[in-house]
Amino acid sequence: MRKSPTKRKHLWLKGLLLLLVLLTAALLDSRFRLVTDRFEIADPDLPAAFDGFRVVQLSDLHEREFGADNARLVAAVAAEEPDLIALTGDFIDSADGIDVTLTLAEQLLELAPVYFVSGNHDWASGGMESLRKQLESLGVTVLDNRWERLERDSASIVLCGVEDPNGYADSPRPDKVMADVRMDYPTEFVLLLGHRNYWLDEYPELNVDLILCGHGHGGVIRLPGIGGLLGSGGVWMPDYTAGVYESETYRMLVSRGLGGGMQLPRLFNNPQMVSVILRTV
Repeated sequence: MRKSPTKRKHLWLKGLLLLLVLLTAALLDSRFRLVTDRFEIADPDLPAAFDGFRVVQLSDLHEREFGADNARLVAAVAAEEPDLIALTGDFIDSADGIDVTLTLAEQLLELAPVYFVSGNHDWASGGMESLRKQLESLGVTVLDNRWERLERDSASIVLCGVEDPNGYADSPRPDKVMADVRMDYPTEFVLLLGHRNYWLDEYPELNVDLILCGHGHGGVIRLPGIGGLLGSGGVWMPDYTAGVYESETYRMLVSRGLGGGMQLPRLFNNPQMVSVILRTV
């Protein structure tokens, strides 16, 4: 028996309504449900004393808050018991939006040493210099083409951070920075913090061991079996949106980030906190 046109119309409307409900739920989930993804990175150059060293990476916050004063985000970081917290750029979108980052940084400093590198939005906001000074006054280390030797027992590794290309025109290129690092530390394990996710294309032979970066927002919209659809700058089907990638000399871990910063909302792409556990081989 054939369905009447009225019944077919009602079924079509019910289907459309269900689709809209599911899409709205997915959009809300992708905006508000914070996830923690853990990665174990094993490297033969890592000293045994650093086996189990944990780095929590936060990237691309874009002035977002997860609970009042980012209470949910701080609790998630605390649960990981990090040895180091890396902030890999794009935390502000305007010169007036600094307070969210400062309030967050103040709480993170109670958990572990905090290191910051700039992103393109931090510079485009016009507030980068103010952000730098205020972060440093709190006790955050801003790695603007600088590096530090981290010691544990009698061993050490090197933590380096590079300024975003949106910064000052006379900033040295990352390969020049790493050449200077290797003058002082030719054989030590080097962890590099840099906002952009272009490393495998721009600097495939960089003399580092592990790079933590963000910038790609997970491709904004993520589809199963396909991955991210939209890269920064409007690139369709970008190559590096989430997870671990390898060159012949190093590994690169790309965070999907925490906030927006693009016109399209995130979809099937939860705000992400990355927890990296370093292991010896």
